Amino acid sequence: MKKAHRKIFSGAVLCGAALFTLYGASRVAERAENAALPAALTDTDTEIPVIVLDAGHGEST
Repeated sequence: MKKAHRKIFSGAVLCGAALFTLYGASRVAERAENAALPAALTDTDTEIPVIVLDAGHGEST
């Protein structure tokens, strides 16, 4: 029974650390002018769209 409690506790700690990291990354990105941030953490109203052009050398297919 101790292993089950240990796994639940360690999972909760790991999840909390991940959420804290994502929150910190979003706060840092808000303060930086041209910060890179995953699209899942942004909204479409404030972000400028980025267009990626392929050189067309046939290596990307």
